[in-house]
Amino acid sequence: MADIGKYDAALLCRASFPSTLEETGQRCTVEVTVYRLNAIAVNAFLLDGPETLRSHLGLSEIDNYITKHEVDDIVTVVRVTREEVTA
Repeated sequence: MADIGKYDAALLCRASFPSTLEETGQRCTVEVTVYRLNAIAVNAFLLDGPETLRSHLGLSEIDNYITKHEVDDIVTVVRVTREEVTA
């Protein structure tokens, strides 16, 4: 039986910083993560877009953004976590 491999995204680096949303002035935290995809993940991204990767990482569409670079196996995930408004 041939091994077809497994979908994988390896963490390369991660950084986070406090910020403010331009449209509302609400405070938030921005987390930027760079991943290297294996060949199966690259093909899935090219065919299906970011949905498979988002699902693999357990992220929703809300406040999560994925960009692909010119190098096919590198993607950046930006996650915005909005701070709760205190009364």
